[in-house]
Amino acid sequence: MNLDYAQQYAKFHPDDAGHRRGLTLLHQRVLSPHLPADRSAPILDVGCGEGILLRQFVEWGATPASLAGVDLRPDAMERASQLAPGTDLRCCSATELPWPDETFALVCQHTMFTSILDERMRRQAAAEMARVLRPGGAILWYDFAYDNPSNRDVRRVTRNEIYALFPQLEIHLQRITLAPPIVRRFPAALLPILHPLLGTVPFLRTHFLGLFLKPRR
Repeated sequence: MNLDYAQQYAKFHPDDAGHRRGLTLLHQRVLSPHLPADRSAPILDVGCGEGILLRQFVEWGATPASLAGVDLRPDAMERASQLAPGTDLRCCSATELPWPDETFALVCQHTMFTSILDERMRRQAAAEMARVLRPGGAILWYDFAYDNPSNRDVRRVTRNEIYALFPQLEIHLQRITLAPPIVRRFPAALLPILHPLLGTVPFLRTHFLGLFLKPRR
């Protein structure tokens, strides 16, 4: 992420916090039928960053020892160890996950795939996520549906590419997240009114939220 892009989003913190709350509610709604009843069922966050989603799972009742996360950035891993103590954190690539086949009941990725620009590495990461997922388990997906001309370090993942990356999984996708550049044009006082209205326009929603189900044997 370049500095200008990061600063743009830093200015947007109040709204970003609202977006995070809304996304959390959507995750809960999408995941609730598929969350393991056993609170100790293993969950992996690929590209976990500072561990925000891992901490969310703890708040939903997951056992910290059942949670795992990987990220390439040592500084993010250090912060994750503070935010989500007791979780299994590994500083490694998504293309070589250090767990056996069919380890996890749920595998998550949030805006990690768009940071992988190489197509071969994308295929490897997708194959690894599917490999460590148990039959009957699910992948939770949240990532950009559009390219961002302000950030050359990311590349969108299209609907067709998602289907090609996970051919063995049952894929459910929906478009969410109103484009932040649009939201920033309006006064904060108008956002509670305009955000739901503009969010009904499909091409203004910039991300895919998906649940990919691995068939039971």
